[in-house]
Amino acid sequence: MVEAVSNPGILSVIRRFGAHTDLQGISADYYNLVDLQGAPLAGLLVLMDRRGRPVRAEIHMKDTATDTLYEMAVRQAHSLITARYRSDGSIRLYSLRVQLDTDPLSVHPEAPDRGARAPAWFFPVVGGALVVLFALISGWFLNEWLTGSPVRVFADSVNSDIGALTAASGNSGRIQETNGLPPSRHAIPMAVGDRAQLLPEYRIMIRTQAGAEAGEIVTYLQNANRMTIINGPIWLQGNSDTIVWWYVQLDDGTEGWAPANTSELILLQPLS
Repeated sequence: MVEAVSNPGILSVIRRFGAHTDLQGISADYYNLVDLQGAPLAGLLVLMDRRGRPVRAEIHMKDTATDTLYEMAVRQAHSLITARYRSDGSIRLYSLRVQLDTDPLSVHPEAPDRGARAPAWFFPVVGGALVVLFALISGWFLNEWLTGSPVRVFADSVNSDIGALTAASGNSGRIQETNGLPPSRHAIPMAVGDRAQLLPEYRIMIRTQAGAEAGEIVTYLQNANRMTIINGPIWLQGNSDTIVWWYVQLDDGTEGWAPANTSELILLQPLS
């Protein structure tokens, strides 16, 4: 006969399959912190009480990270917590330098409950209904193609959209997208036609599309590169601030989208 362990702090043999009755989960949010190139820098874990208020935060990063990257992660974490959370008191922020195991362990939880399966007649009936609907739509479309203008109007609309997209892919069409976001607190106001310069201490990427991971990398800005703003801006949401992206042309003729700021830093400044 197997007896339960009397120590309440240890799960019993009999109750080990019902661990959730002894251990309570803690609500938490997890964020990926990134460097200026958008590469993963560290993880931020924010633990919360039952009211959804933060009580503790932890920065998880490799023990090989430089002091500069560590300071950048701390600034991002501080800015994110103050912007997204509310608390009656201060929140302790711990930095955990870890050495990642190159051979992680695997955990195999039970498969989720898929719920009741559809009855055998369900898929044939739905499939038949879709076939009938497709036939009706095809007949209407063919009739309009042979007899009227709606199809031509539709084609003209598609061609117009393609033309607009083609213009937007280069610098011949003006692109301005705020996406309903508030003005950036860090980006210095600039306009199309202005000359700008990357701050000397930074190195950033120019991309084929606006966004930290959008499109492809065209080249890197560094050593206080100078440029001319020829399109934009596009406003995108950062960790805690609006990121302003400008379509720029470097002095060597290279073109692409460059961020004017991060959620914590100014990257581009106007040339006087």
